[in-house]
Amino acid sequence: MFSRWLFGDARYYDTWGSWMAAHQVPYRDFNVEYPPGALPTFLAPVALRKLSGYHGTFFFWLRVEILVFSEFAFAATLFALRRLDVSGRRAYAVCCAAGVAPAVLGPIAFFHFDYWPAFLAAAAVASMLYGRGVLACAFAAAGTAAKIYPALLVPLALIELWRSGGARAVARGIVATVVVLAVAFGPFAVVAPHGLGWFFHRQYDRALEVESIGASFFAFAHSAAGVHLHILLTSGGSHGIAGSAAKRVGSLLTVLMVVALAVQYVRYFRAPASAQRLVVACAAVVTTYIVFSKVFSPQYLVWLSPLVLLIGGRRGLRASMLLFVILGVTQIFEPYYYSLYWSMDAPWVVYLVLFRNLLVIGLLGLLVWPDPSERYAKQLDPGRVAGFGRAVDDDALDPHVALRRLEPDR
Repeated sequence: MFSRWLFGDARYYDTWGSWMAAHQVPYRDFNVEYPPGALPTFLAPVALRKLSGYHGTFFFWLRVEILVFSEFAFAATLFALRRLDVSGRRAYAVCCAAGVAPAVLGPIAFFHFDYWPAFLAAAAVASMLYGRGVLACAFAAAGTAAKIYPALLVPLALIELWRSGGARAVARGIVATVVVLAVAFGPFAVVAPHGLGWFFHRQYDRALEVESIGASFFAFAHSAAGVHLHILLTSGGSHGIAGSAAKRVGSLLTVLMVVALAVQYVRYFRAPASAQRLVVACAAVVTTYIVFSKVFSPQYLVWLSPLVLLIGGRRGLRASMLLFVILGVTQIFEPYYYSLYWSMDAPWVVYLVLFRNLLVIGLLGLLVWPDPSERYAKQLDPGRVAGFGRAVDDDALDPHVALRRLEPDR
């Protein structure tokens, strides 16, 4: 049923994968607007089709690949749940929700490679929960090489390393991050520095994409008050709003993103360590990126499912329900009525996109709003007080027991 709507970025994947199979070098022989960690996802469907005797199309094998990535992300979520020590009922509910989420989002979830970085980000979160901060940095760096946003998890992993092992542990995490990024970006920096430079410039200088939260207010002003907009088609096939006002809003959003992320990192550093705070912080920083980004492609919502569903308590239930509403509202217009949106030919679609974006802002508010119940949150491990990685004897926390241990033996 979804095959009819298999278009958009998948056509670029097909072209780039075919060029790489023909021994052309990305960034040198052709420009790619994705980081190097995404390249294997374009080449794999071409290789799988060849291995199968050219059975099926590139798009068929792309869906197979995305299905595998989604299962990896699902497995990482279950691995994290096991560490969170949730009840069987909640684990079953999370499994059902994670399985249904792609269908609620619709066709857009099945022809973009975003489940690949989503898996790497979920693996980074699970590694932090298990006290493996260096491994978390490596997973987050690998995700950064695929889609940039998992870099937001690195500071959280470094905070956990500081709590568990101090400066030396942080240094190991930084080294792991740098090594992974060097392996991913280094070869192309040598053979195609200009093409790689084009990629970084492209990320910085993109126009305000029409579905972004900032652009949706421009679209609302156009539909409600007749404000003139100039829509341009970018090199990646997306549509952006041109003009000085849109550019200033994009710059302002970038500044606000940096400030919002800094505040969240500082608040998490100062708060007592707990598993619940960690998963909330991970979901919050990724949602912050989506809210303040100049680009908000609908497949970005794939990033949130493995993270939001880990949150427990009333906050987790509300956030999960709100996320599913966001997914469902997105499928109403994407991809079926996207052309009506960017052309501004249907006001109802404009209002629907704005409503969806307001819901995403509400999700961010729900995640960052202080929860009084977390003041008494259970620590990840009762024997760890300096972070998830440093174990301490429980009895040592009792001053009476400590005094008795200081008494001489008789």
